[in-house]
Amino acid sequence: MKGIVKAREAMLLLRAGADSAPETFLRLALTEAGLPEPELQVKIVPDDAYSPAADMGYRRERIAIQYDGGHHLTREQQSRDNRRDEAFNSAGWRYFKFNADDLAQDFRRATNQVRLALLAA
Repeated sequence: MKGIVKAREAMLLLRAGADSAPETFLRLALTEAGLPEPELQVKIVPDDAYSPAADMGYRRERIAIQYDGGHHLTREQQSRDNRRDEAFNSAGWRYFKFNADDLAQDFRRATNQVRLALLAA
């Protein structure tokens, strides 16, 4: 069947926990740049159902990464995002937020920033 090989290869790249295609593209950009694969839906307190979560990150190094898509532009979502961001910052995590501008640049700046944070950890 046409496309079956590519479909099987794509299946190997899927991960449970990604909320959007751009989040997946960001994760793949990080790994394609030679960085370790980030954990998805990283919580400040792993076993706490109410703990704020970032889209992905590196728990041991305390690095959180968020992709903000279009739905993050509403006032209500921005309020929730601000509380989440402050919780990570207050807990001493390095916290990165990326968006469609970063996606348009193939996440080059994002991978460089995360690489530097991992090296400094």
